[in-house]
Amino acid sequence: MTAAAILLAELKRGLRNHLAYPVQAVCEVNTVIFIAVAVPSLLEGSFPRGISGVAVENPEKIVALTVVFVALIGVQIVHRVVREESDLGTLEQLCLAPIGLPSLIVFRCIADTIRMMPIVLMVAGMVSQSQQVGWILVTVSAIVLFMNMGMLGIGFFLGSLTLMAKRLGFIPNLASLALLPLALSPSGELPQAAAMLGSVLPFAHGVRLMGPVIKGFPVTLWISSLVKLCILSGLWLTAGIRCFVMAERFAKDRGLLGKH
Repeated sequence: MTAAAILLAELKRGLRNHLAYPVQAVCEVNTVIFIAVAVPSLLEGSFPRGISGVAVENPEKIVALTVVFVALIGVQIVHRVVREESDLGTLEQLCLAPIGLPSLIVFRCIADTIRMMPIVLMVAGMVSQSQQVGWILVTVSAIVLFMNMGMLGIGFFLGSLTLMAKRLGFIPNLASLALLPLALSPSGELPQAAAMLGSVLPFAHGVRLMGPVIKGFPVTLWISSLVKLCILSGLWLTAGIRCFVMAERFAKDRGLLGKH
């Protein structure tokens, strides 16, 4: 019940922000959708004439670019929570909460991912090449959720640096920039170093899964990739939380929790 209550509270928090600033919320949604459609079209040299053609030929690029905005949540949220709560002077209280700071961050990430999900599903439905749109949207939701849990694990590693060294917000920002080439370039066309990096990133695995799912390929062709994504994300999240907990103890022992 506690977990459900915390998740519901985080969802309400985000909804209140949207209701308080509806124009900003609508503009953000429209911007994400426009970028997801326009950028692949420009790269194909067919904007604005060929938007529909690009959507049919390369639907995975459009969905992948939308998923970038979801992955940014996982990569950046730990640093953002540490920074914001440090500025408010409540970070130490959160660390002493019964449920623990890492668990609170996980629930906040899930809530933010769920809030972004309608935009991803809207884009996926627009470019879907299969008649089984409902099944595709359910599968895309699962891929995005598992993928972002893995990206949150990476976010915990980056957040550990923030706890100990402070003022390192540029590192999550640089890490976020690395997602763009992985989203827009086929895995076979990436440099060897980028391909090796993509092989251990949940985001790259999630992006590769989008192609066969959006195009309506049989489940047997991609179910093993989904299992690999789940395992990889679980490993990243577990390792990231353990690293963050150790960094939290280090910062607490040295009186660094209330500083940023």
